[in-house]
Amino acid sequence: MFNTVQEAIHWLEIQIKFKPKTDLDRMREAYKLLGVDVSHIKKVHVAGTNGKGSVCSMISHILMAAGYKVGTFTSPYLISFNERIRFQMENMKDDDLLDLTNMIYDFNETFGKTYGEKLSFFELLTLMSFLYFKHQDVDYMVMEVGLGGLLDATNILNYDLSLITSIGFDHMKQLGNTLESIAYNKLGILKEGNHLITTVDPSLHNYFKKHVKDVKASAKYITSKDVSVLSDYPLSISYKNQRYHIPLSGSYQILNSALSIEAVQTLIPGILHETIQKGLSETTWPGRLEEIEHQIFIDGAHNTHAIDALVETAKTTFKDNTLWILFSALGDKDISGMLDKLHTISDHITITSFPDPRFQDLKELAKPYSYRDDAFISLAEMKDKMDEQTIIIITGSLHFIGYIKKHYQK
Repeated sequence: MFNTVQEAIHWLEIQIKFKPKTDLDRMREAYKLLGVDVSHIKKVHVAGTNGKGSVCSMISHILMAAGYKVGTFTSPYLISFNERIRFQMENMKDDDLLDLTNMIYDFNETFGKTYGEKLSFFELLTLMSFLYFKHQDVDYMVMEVGLGGLLDATNILNYDLSLITSIGFDHMKQLGNTLESIAYNKLGILKEGNHLITTVDPSLHNYFKKHVKDVKASAKYITSKDVSVLSDYPLSISYKNQRYHIPLSGSYQILNSALSIEAVQTLIPGILHETIQKGLSETTWPGRLEEIEHQIFIDGAHNTHAIDALVETAKTTFKDNTLWILFSALGDKDISGMLDKLHTISDHITITSFPDPRFQDLKELAKPYSYRDDAFISLAEMKDKMDEQTIIIITGSLHFIGYIKKHYQK
């Protein structure tokens, strides 16, 4: 029994992150034994390499603007562990998190005795989200896939709508080292009779179409040709002959916005343009080209695919500025590849460190660039030297920008 939310979070975070699995039998059995029924709740499943969090936020805010009660499950978090499970886009309260963790702890002990093994960190969190959303009596659950799709804990449910944002190289150890193998894993969220909406690159459309046909589902494909950009900064788009103002910055939000709009129009045929715009206007998603101080931005690009999007955005949004980069990343990423891409927009890259169990020393990789151990000393030095034309972008890892943002909030 945990007495404080800090004790509860600590216990959750020391649970095994990933367990080897070839099916979802363990998770299905746990869901069955838990006895929570969410079949009456409308459900949206969001997979993809990048953009999942932004899409979850946009859809949730639009559904709320339409008058619905919405539960949103995302990962990881930037500042507070409670960000992972939200009701009406408000973080789960500490008291609720403590109560739920005590409940799931007891359940995990019983399950271990019954099934022969206990649940992993993400399996526990997913079950907690089901319990919380049922308790809050939500109309919609917007669930972000944790890793891949096919064997993800969230995939034990049948969803009213399946979304895949993009496909790129990330988590290749778990998902494979070709785009097709990664796509196959993410397409695993699709079940017979489901409807998929996706903004994946057209080069993968034939692969998607075959899979969709094989599982007897349906799909809609949105490409950049379907969206007109009216303004880069602030972002404004035209989709289906309607104009939308998007409060999130970045060229990668163009297709994310179109996907979110199409998703809600599919869920609620006839939803008013004004309702969609109201939801979009209220959308926030921290860490996506977010200005934390004048001319200083954080961006959670944490793989080469996301860095590509950041580079493309920087070329348009900051075309008249000098860009400086403060970079750090976790050791399981293609750090050299990420730095090579960033070097195309900046000759001023500083590599630094931050406290995280998965962090590995970057001094060797930093040889063509400058290196400082302390991220905040590095940032202070950059701020001292910058002028009105300088933009500082802090990027490389969601964990890293979370570390920076937490410092700023203090």
